[in-house]
Amino acid sequence: MYQQGGAQTKYAHAHLFFTGELPDELFTQLTKSRAAPYIKNISEMFVEFNPFESRVFLTTPSEQPFYTLYSPNATDAVIKDLDAASDRLISIVATLGIRPFIRYYNPKGNSANEAADPIDGDGVPQVARAMAGRLQIKLDEYYADEQQKNKDGKSSDQPQLSGPPSVILVLDRSIDLYAPLIHELSYQAMVYDLVGLDEGDKYTYTVESRDGEIHRYEAELSEKADPLWEKLRHEHIGTAADALAMRLRRLAEESAGARFLSSR
Repeated sequence: MYQQGGAQTKYAHAHLFFTGELPDELFTQLTKSRAAPYIKNISEMFVEFNPFESRVFLTTPSEQPFYTLYSPNATDAVIKDLDAASDRLISIVATLGIRPFIRYYNPKGNSANEAADPIDGDGVPQVARAMAGRLQIKLDEYYADEQQKNKDGKSSDQPQLSGPPSVILVLDRSIDLYAPLIHELSYQAMVYDLVGLDEGDKYTYTVESRDGEIHRYEAELSEKADPLWEKLRHEHIGTAADALAMRLRRLAEESAGARFLSSR
C-alpha cells in the first residue's frame, strides 16, 4: 500500500476483505497503521468453512484435531483449535442468518460457564462443554457488533437474523466411540470405496461405440448436477440398488431405444 522512505504509493486506495470476523485487535492495528488513510473499505465475508453438502459443513481447525482435542499432551493447542472452530461456526451462523440456541453434551452436568478447561480435574474430556462456552461468547460478540452496525446506519453484508429458532447441538467423539471403527453401508460410501473420483465428486468413464471409437465422458456427483445422487447417496446400498433397478426398468419401458439396447 505504501513504500518505505516516503516514496509515492503504488495504489490510490485499498479494499480489504476478511474471510471471517475481523478481530478488534487487528482492526485497531489497522487504524493506527500508515496504511489507514488509504483503506477505502473493510468487508467481513464469513466464508471460513467448507460446504461439502447442503447440510454438511467442515470447520476443521487444524491438521490433527482429534489428537489436539483429546490428548493430555496437547493442552497448549486445544484452546487454539476450539477458538478456530468457533470462529468458523460463526461464519456459518452469519451466512445462514440465524440466531441459534446452543445445546451441548454434558455427561457430568457442569455449566458451560465453567468451560475454560476442556479436560476436567479427573482427566475426562469435556470438549463439547468447552466448545459450547466459547461458541456462546463469540456469538454474543457477533450479535453485539451487528446491533452496533444497525445503530450506526451501516449496512451489513450478511443476511438479517430472522426465521424460526435454530439449535446448535454440540457433541464430541466421546458420545459415540464406535463410529470411526464401523464402515458405512450407504450408496455414497460404496461409490467412494469402489469408484475413482477426481476432485472428490467427478467420475470419468469411457464408452466404446459400434464403430469402435472410444468416447470419454465425465459425470459430476453433486446436488446441483445429479438430483438422483442427492436423493440416494445416504441410503443403504440395498435400498439404493433397488431404486436404481426400478428406474432402469421404467426407462426401458418408456424408451424404445432403451428397450432395443436391453434386448441385446
